[in-house]
Amino acid sequence: MKIDNTGKPLGTTLSRAESPSAAKSAARGADTSTASSDSVDVNTFSARLQSLTSTLANQPVVDDAKVAEIRQAISEGRFTVHPEAIADQLVKNVKDLLSKKS
Repeated sequence: MKIDNTGKPLGTTLSRAESPSAAKSAARGADTSTASSDSVDVNTFSARLQSLTSTLANQPVVDDAKVAEIRQAISEGRFTVHPEAIADQLVKNVKDLLSKKS
């Protein structure tokens, strides 16, 4: 049974003229034709995932150059904090988290 975007179940796709036995035999024919043509190569995806995992494992978690740049700007008094931007981003993050829970 298919469900539309409103979450309400849609009716069956059988017309009144079709009998349930005809629908079952048609479904069996469709199952065998799609089963033979569908395939997935999991090994390819697994190898790619392992490659990406090892690449990410070799990347630094922190950009040391960026940290040094910010540290230098703070010590020289050039670093400015924008409280409005921080507040806006904080509110956006809270809204995102709340919308994911419901």
